[in-house]
Parts: sequence; C-alpha cells; structure tokens
Amino acid sequence: MDIADKMSQLTEIQKAQLQAMGMANSCLGKRVLVTGATGFIGQHLCDALVNLGADVFALSRSATDDDFSDKVKVCPVDLQDQEATERVVRMVQPEIVFHLAGLVNTQQDLSLVIPTLKNNLTGSINLFLALTQIGCERVVVIGSSEEPDVSRFGSSPNSPYAAAKDALTSYARMFHKVFSLPVVVARPYMSYGPHQVTSKIIPYTITSLLSGVPPQISSGRRICDLIYIQDLIMALLLTGFKPDLAGEVVDLGTGIGTTIHDAVQIITEIIDTPKYPEFGAIPDRLYEYPQIADIAKTKDLIGFQPNWSLREGLELTIAWYRSQINNH
Repeated sequence: MDIADKMSQLTEIQKAQLQAMGMANSCLGKRVLVTGATGFIGQHLCDALVNLGADVFALSRSATDDDFSDKVKVCPVDLQDQEATERVVRMVQPEIVFHLAGLVNTQQDLSLVIPTLKNNLTGSINLFLALTQIGCERVVVIGSSEEPDVSRFGSSPNSPYAAAKDALTSYARMFHKVFSLPVVVARPYMSYGPHQVTSKIIPYTITSLLSGVPPQISSGRRICDLIYIQDLIMALLLTGFKPDLAGEVVDLGTGIGTTIHDAVQIITEIIDTPKYPEFGAIPDRLYEYPQIADIAKTKDLIGFQPNWSLREGLELTIAWYRSQINNH
C-alpha cells in the first residue's frame, strides 16, 4: 500500500469514528467558513469537511482556487480589513465558523509584537463583530498551548504570539458572555503530519535526515504534547458540532508529554540513518514549561480520544515526506 492509499484509509477511519459517535451527518449541508484555510491545519480541515458533506468556504489572504478541490468556495480576504470581512461574512452567512487565521511564530522577537497583534487579535475582533451582527451556530476559535497556564503562579506569556493568543481567548469569551456569540476556544497542542511547512521542528528534522543532513536542534529538554494531524482534525470537528459547548476552552492534544529529544530520537530510529541530530546546536527558548493537554476534560466535553500513537503518526508523516522527496 503506497502513502496515498494509506492517507485515504485514514480518512475512512476518521469518518467511521464520527459515525460511531453519531456525528457523521452533523455537518452535512452546513455552511462552514474556515479562516486561515491555506495553512497546515486549515487545508486538512477543509478536506475533512468536504468529505463529510459540508458546504465549505475557505477564507485566506492568499487563497486561490488552485489551493482546494472544486467543492470548496474560495474567499481571498484579509481579516484586518473590517469592511471586507463584514462583506464576506454577510455573503457566506456561515452556520459554523472555524477561525484558524493568524500569524504563527513563537520566537521571542520584539519585531513580532505588532504583526502578531494585528494578525491574531485585530483581525479576529473584526471577524467577531461581523459574526455577532448576523448570528451563527458555532464559532471555533483557535487558541494555543502557548497561552500561559493560569494554574502556575506568576505565569505570563513567553512570546508576542502567546500574548496575542491569550488576549484573543479573553476577547472570545467576552463576546460569548456579553454579546452571546457562541464561541468555543480550541487549544491545539503541537500538531504534525503531511503537508506541514519544513520550518517546524518535526518536518525539519524529517527532511534534514532524509536529505542526509544532521538537523540542528536545541537541547531537546522541552516537553510537548504531540498530536497527529488526523487526530487533531477529528477533535476540531467534534468541537465544531458537539452541542452545549459555547463558552468552553477545550485542549486538543493527547495528554502525553514527550521531550523534543525523545521525538527526534524516534524519527532517527524510523529513518535509520547514520546522520545524527546535533542537540544543543541552537539555544533553548527562555521560560519554557511543559505543555500537556488536559485530555480528561476534553474527553468529558467532546468525547475525544486520540487514535494514533506518536510512533504511528511519525511513521505516516515520514512516509509522506519521503514520497515527496522521491517524486522530485
């Protein structure tokens, strides 16, 4: 079975799981707007929604018809443009919204303060204002595991991106409480899988090793919750269509903490290469702390449990990147 067949099989597994939970027909014929649709998660989500029979509208500044199947309607809009945002929302009249748009860069860089503010907060507020005016059934807002852990005394955002996402969650919950916008904040943990840009740690490590180049890694001590993209997409679908969730914050992860060092070691074992990652080649970020999803709460709220182990997900991901290299 080649990698394309394996990916098709995964889609069927996902559909069967949704059917078992009584969710398979929940999005049939629904008008669904996905912002940030050209991103890693957005493209996978659009594919899943189309396969489940939704009427999908893909919104992104850079979106073109070539980015999606002919079943997806493309809306090239910048959410920082308030009037354009209002026009597209009035045109689409979405019932369900997955708001994924934003600038994802967790570097501790002063130059990112304004861009993350505009992309992750101002654009989101423009969308919330437009949706509040027309009304809808559900708005799934993508938060971040980078947001500070309120259970930790003195915890505060450790990057401009984390600060913007933290503020976004506050605004989203305010729009729900004060203006009755049916918002759910979904916090994806560290996702990985086919089609991810190679600047991210998992695809960077994979493509480096497949190319015979030792990847330059930090100490690897950072503890993350790594979730395979197919698991994440099903968790998002459940967050979008499960009733009685408005106002909630839902962690989308596995509940298992893995060090970057251990994840890179597994990749190295699967690829079976003599090239060894160079740990400590780049500095660690300041103020890192373990990021592990509260999977018990997630299971209680949406009935989600991960289907793929880390090794299984990495094997599929490596196979996909290997096929891309072999085909070029």
